[in-house]
Amino acid sequence: MFKYIRQRVLWAILTLFIIAFFSYILIATYAPDPFEPVIENIKTTKKGMTEAQVNAFIDELRVTTGLARWEIINGEKLAVIYTPFERFFLYLGKIFKSGDFGFFINPANNPNSSIFTEEKGMAYLFFKPLSYTLIITGPAMLISTPLGIIIGVISGYKRGKTFDNVANFFATIIIGIPSFILAPIFISIFMSFGIPPRVFIGQDQTIGTKIISFIPPIIVMTIVSTVGFIAFTRNQVITVLSSNYILIAKTKGLSTWQIFSKYVLRNIFIPLIGAILGSFVGLLSGSIIIETYWSVPGTSNVIAHAFPMGEINIIMFSTLFFTLISLILTIIVDISYVLLDPRITYAQKSKRNYWLFFKAWKERRKIEKDLYQTHLQSQPAQISKGEK
Repeated sequence: MFKYIRQRVLWAILTLFIIAFFSYILIATYAPDPFEPVIENIKTTKKGMTEAQVNAFIDELRVTTGLARWEIINGEKLAVIYTPFERFFLYLGKIFKSGDFGFFINPANNPNSSIFTEEKGMAYLFFKPLSYTLIITGPAMLISTPLGIIIGVISGYKRGKTFDNVANFFATIIIGIPSFILAPIFISIFMSFGIPPRVFIGQDQTIGTKIISFIPPIIVMTIVSTVGFIAFTRNQVITVLSSNYILIAKTKGLSTWQIFSKYVLRNIFIPLIGAILGSFVGLLSGSIIIETYWSVPGTSNVIAHAFPMGEINIIMFSTLFFTLISLILTIIVDISYVLLDPRITYAQKSKRNYWLFFKAWKERRKIEKDLYQTHLQSQPAQISKGEK
């Protein structure tokens, strides 16, 4: 097992590097310039500056933020913009050297600048909004997981009956309605009870007001997550109940509970582990629709504003964070499969030496070629003997 874990960790590191490399190169190549609005504003107004002063200010801005470097060309000091490849390895160097993941290139692009005014680096600017995302997604995950699994199991056992039809209809409707349509519907419902469509996090609000303001987005996130678990669990239960070993268990006279505990639960639990952990990563990243409609200063809000503004540092930090979490959870899921079901084993490396197979094949080909050449050389002698 330890050898397998070591291999998976090494592959995870390689995967993380490849994702980071291509993500950075693509963003650095095609993303807009984060200072474009500032530059356009300066060029338009000039604020009493000459053209040369405007260009000098822009160059200074790029060098200060690490997008360019000073070089002396033909005796003139010019700002040379780094290529995407140079920027990537400079970015990696800062991470390994000092743990510096950068900052907002243009602080005006931070959507939560009015709330998070402290300059504590990229980790603070990312994890502080993440705490507000977790306030919503945490309770939603804790409620939706057991609720969705229980309803899904009952629905799978009562396939085609009233309970199953109602649960399946409800899940299909919620899954089929886009989030940007579902959110306003719930906002209208909650506003009828006097709950405004926003969360309160300021110091001037009471604890009760803050808690009540977070309830609507938590309920919406819980409903959306629950129907996903209902649909997934129902399909898994129906698949297991349709198996031959369930029919054999019934012919042996096992009770419904015995069949469920020994066969159904054991076989649906393994794929459910992967679904639960995958759902956790999805909920961790938040929902841009919910955070936008309820004005939640969460992770999705920050990432969604970073992309169109070309804020590569926050995009890369979030990409590395969620990729790392996904890779770790994938390894945990693979290990849990073996622990939950001893019938599953890790693949062993073949002990065959393929180089020896290839060497023997080459020798065999050489012998066959020599025999063929000998056969061709003997044919003229046989013909001449026949003529005589």
